[in-house]
Amino acid sequence: MLLKFCIISSILLNGIIAHTNPRIYLVRHATVALEKPGWGTSKNSSKYKAAYNVAGVEAFNPEGVLQKVADYEKLDTVFCSPQPRAQETAEILLSGNAVLKIDSTLSELDYQVVQVPVIQLPVKGWLFISRVAWMAGINKGEKSGYRERIDELNTFTDELTAFAHRNGWALVVAHGMVNRELIKILKYRGWEYSEDGNDGFGNLSVNCLEKIHP
Repeated sequence: MLLKFCIISSILLNGIIAHTNPRIYLVRHATVALEKPGWGTSKNSSKYKAAYNVAGVEAFNPEGVLQKVADYEKLDTVFCSPQPRAQETAEILLSGNAVLKIDSTLSELDYQVVQVPVIQLPVKGWLFISRVAWMAGINKGEKSGYRERIDELNTFTDELTAFAHRNGWALVVAHGMVNRELIKILKYRGWEYSEDGNDGFGNLSVNCLEKIHP
């Protein structure tokens, strides 16, 4: 009986030790295979944004990304946005060796482009203005509001952190804005960047946060 107790205790203890400092990796999708926008009207910007949301990605070498993920060979489940640029990135990275757990909450934060006739600006300028107005609650339109999306990401983070605590790690393939917000939420909950874990928000960036237990 004592031997059985010791064996069970050892197994439980090893599991706790293995996952003492769980990690969460946040990967941004690869560069989108779409011609870079120049100047245009707000209508041009809306068309570009719509095309961007259904476009695939340019070819890339997955090794450079995977080298930033510890023990990536053991990945069997990956949380992923349903949008083509994220799914294609995840499929290239994992080569079918892991299950994609598609979650619509990980879709990029979406907003309508403010419509101002005639005036021309850089397309990215239109998108920036529209995004800021949306986050401020001015540019609401028919899409979900910023606060609503943040609430959804908070709920998703409950699942994400629970998965990381159970398995020792979790990996997300999503988008620049979504990853920024997830990092804010995780840091508020006591997660910190791991050593060399702050990789910025460019295409194929890999940010890593871990939960440090005292």
